[in-house]
Amino acid sequence: MRIDNIILRKIYDSRQEETLEAEMKNGDFAVVSSIPHGKSRGEKEAVILPINEVLVKFEKIKSEILAKDFISQKHFDYFLKELDNTKNKQNLGGNLMLVLSQSFAKLMAKFKRQPLWRYLRDEFLIVNPGLEEKISVYKPPLFFFNLINGGKHAPYGPNIQEYLVVPQINDAIQSIEIAQQFFQELKIYFLEKYNKIKYGDEGGLLIPTDDYEEPLGIYQQISRKLNLQYKLRFSLDAAASSFYNQKDKKYYLLRGKGLDASALLDAYLHLINNYQIFSLEDPFEENDFNSFFRINNTIGKKTLIIGDDVTVSQVDMLAQAIEDNIIGGIILKPTQVGTISEIFETAALAWREGIKIIMSHRSAETQDNFIADLCFALNCFGLKAGALNFPERMVKYERIKQIMSEEIPNLTKY
Repeated sequence: MRIDNIILRKIYDSRQEETLEAEMKNGDFAVVSSIPHGKSRGEKEAVILPINEVLVKFEKIKSEILAKDFISQKHFDYFLKELDNTKNKQNLGGNLMLVLSQSFAKLMAKFKRQPLWRYLRDEFLIVNPGLEEKISVYKPPLFFFNLINGGKHAPYGPNIQEYLVVPQINDAIQSIEIAQQFFQELKIYFLEKYNKIKYGDEGGLLIPTDDYEEPLGIYQQISRKLNLQYKLRFSLDAAASSFYNQKDKKYYLLRGKGLDASALLDAYLHLINNYQIFSLEDPFEENDFNSFFRINNTIGKKTLIIGDDVTVSQVDMLAQAIEDNIIGGIILKPTQVGTISEIFETAALAWREGIKIIMSHRSAETQDNFIADLCFALNCFGLKAGALNFPERMVKYERIKQIMSEEIPNLTKY
């Protein structure tokens, strides 16, 4: 498929910061895609370049892209990688490469008259035929709803970054209904106790305390009040790199009180035992592999230990994490690598090695729902898209609902 034209423009994300949107055309087909970016970033993520610099770089390569005839997602993505010719995308920028990669995927899906998820699944299986049995099912992911924001996603509150509610059901409609019921009761609680409701970067509530255990106590109280304790569980994204001090090698789970890794592990074990934590993401600083190993081998069978900053969606870093036995799940964020084909590579390794995949948004989002199709295409274990709040979060969850209620019944009818 040849691309007739690409228009790249600057838009503003949910934090009113600059990001990229691309419009790509072939004949009568036209698509638009935009990309998010994160505030809490692993140090080994693909480089994100300033938007004005990206716009200049794009004009220099645009004619080369339009001159080629691309036969697959891998063909297009690897052409971008050749143009960039760096390991961490520092030449073109991971943000430029991703917005082009996503747009190409959307255009090819239209060109082939397929739903986006179907096109993505087909492209994944072309390069990973041995995974067809594991991938070719039609079920939605578990939804990880971030209802209380902390850490870098909040101007105040606990240092733990995300307090998540995870309905234990693979039914998109019921999962959203349970979470909406819980979120509504949570807002009532906040109004009664704190006399105000304010929201963090990901649409969750801001809590006026630095007590990292208090949000879980509130969650537990509401769960029991609504009789949902057997229908949902709680998860945490500690994002521990954000409260680790490189100078004194201490973790500041509470401000002003440094903990060594063993004391932090004890704090996590207390939370896990008292609140039946379903999963724990980035419990230690991203280079503290020994502590990751300890917690994964201590409680990994009952609480899923998830890597994000420690793996940053990259296949070589996932391979190392598997060899060191430090995680049971991985966060995948396309912005961390820069192309959809590289997400495919990491997902394939995860599937082969039994690592659960959670597809994730970023803290500064747009109303593009691409990751929902990508999540469904790869038969991911979970989807993180923030709270049930604000359009840029809701479109991801609603897209999964649409796939399950409209597209799958039509597909399986024949």
